[in-house]
Amino acid sequence: MKCFFDSCTAADSHAIKNRSFGAFYSDTKNQNQLVHIHECCEVFLCLEGGKNFLIDDTVYDISDGDLFVINPFEAHKVVPHPDKTFCRYVLHVHPSFLYDHSEGDTNLSDSFYASKKLTRISLSPEEAATFTVLFESLRESKAYGDDLFKKLRALEILLNISSIVSTRHKNAPTGESHASVRLAIDYINTHYAQELNLNIVAKNAFVSPTQLSRLFSRYCGTTVTKYIISKRIANAKKLLSDGHSVTDTAFLCGFGDYANFIRTFKKAVGVPPGKYKSYN
Repeated sequence: MKCFFDSCTAADSHAIKNRSFGAFYSDTKNQNQLVHIHECCEVFLCLEGGKNFLIDDTVYDISDGDLFVINPFEAHKVVPHPDKTFCRYVLHVHPSFLYDHSEGDTNLSDSFYASKKLTRISLSPEEAATFTVLFESLRESKAYGDDLFKKLRALEILLNISSIVSTRHKNAPTGESHASVRLAIDYINTHYAQELNLNIVAKNAFVSPTQLSRLFSRYCGTTVTKYIISKRIANAKKLLSDGHSVTDTAFLCGFGDYANFIRTFKKAVGVPPGKYKSYN
């Protein structure tokens, strides 16, 4: 059973199509990645070369061996270190797989959906090595029982996360960023449906546009304008998946010009919003 792929998109698509899971390994920088969401939950293990991880309104510093758990409602963007090779494993897990394989007191979805979930887990070298072995085992092919073997390995990854979370939750690390960046992100996340630009956001973050541009680039690896667009597209995908019309979605996400929404959505997602809506 193939469940290990060469790209995030392929792994996510496999998990969605089969209501299961898909994994991949990458050592590329992906500098131009937009803020995005997935239909699946995501386990992200940074082996080396990560700098920052923007998840909703929080910017996390990344250290080698950090593991992140992200649910489908959390828009996110990873920023690699510019001078290092960026190596990571990612596992996409369909929510149905979590629910179908939870038993009694063991709810695998809690790691992703708990109200005070632990988003970043700093692993010990031994723990990181264990997860690496489990991820690599998803590449292997068995002559007999291959599908069950890989399902067991995926469940073992999820069980290890649940076990670690249950013992560390009280000491959960918090995200770190400059205060003005946090204010800017919070303002954008709250007002993305309204008129927004660098000057408006900077004013509400109490810094100059030039200073905010510099800080945003440092902590988020993108510009304020690109983040606004990414946030709007991420929420447009949610609304379209929930059944909203293309016209209503454009308005609700702050695109005053319908044609601009169609053009921007297609550039970011790869298909026009109408076709994306038909997939869901």
